[in-house]
Amino acid sequence: MKAPLPFLLVLLAVPAAWQLAIWCFEPKPAFLPPPAMVAGVLWTERSALLGHTLVTLGEAVLGYAIANVFALGCALFCFHVGGAERVLAPWLVALKNVPFPTVASILVVVMGDSLGPKLIVVVLVTFFPILANLNKGLKTADPVLIDRLRTLHATRWQIFRKAAWPAAIPFYLAAHEIAFTGSIIAAIVAEWLFAQRGLGFLIVQASTQFRTDRLFAVTLVASVVAMLVYGLVGLAERRVLRWQRA
Repeated sequence: MKAPLPFLLVLLAVPAAWQLAIWCFEPKPAFLPPPAMVAGVLWTERSALLGHTLVTLGEAVLGYAIANVFALGCALFCFHVGGAERVLAPWLVALKNVPFPTVASILVVVMGDSLGPKLIVVVLVTFFPILANLNKGLKTADPVLIDRLRTLHATRWQIFRKAAWPAAIPFYLAAHEIAFTGSIIAAIVAEWLFAQRGLGFLIVQASTQFRTDRLFAVTLVASVVAMLVYGLVGLAERRVLRWQRA
């Protein structure tokens, strides 16, 4: 079975099951709006939905890029400095287990309704999966190859580039499948807590206005965006690993 076919089947099965539930149980539109009503919201409010989606994507991508920079820097530090991982691990675990809604609430009080709190929430959610996978990947580097490079007086950068980084690439790409899609969710949750724009803001607005049709429409848009991001990560992973094997 080709890869796009399961996704196509899901896209066809979900609205079919949705409409079948409408026909069988006849719920009120306020509880379960029919697909046609949600499609109408998607069409009539397409400009607003697109604008808020771009806001959420911008926050997610920027926060994710910052998380990658910090994760790569921390992984390199732990790889080159002996004992650094043992020193940093307790602090990282403690930071990871702090409920980020609590952190977000503190940030919005300190920084106000700005881009900063949203980016920090995205970084907190996506930083740890990237760092954990990178550390695991760097540890799988061939020790014999590293010893030979040291025998040839290779620099630390050369050892990293020729031995450690190629071993860590599959782990790093696998982290993106979790972390990149997680950045979309983190951005929406951050907007849910404090924002005047974005998909999270639209979800809160639709909930307070009891607009179930708009709530379903925004949820559908967020799900499609997350699926597209996951598909892009999978495509990049296949291309990079094919090049690496070659």
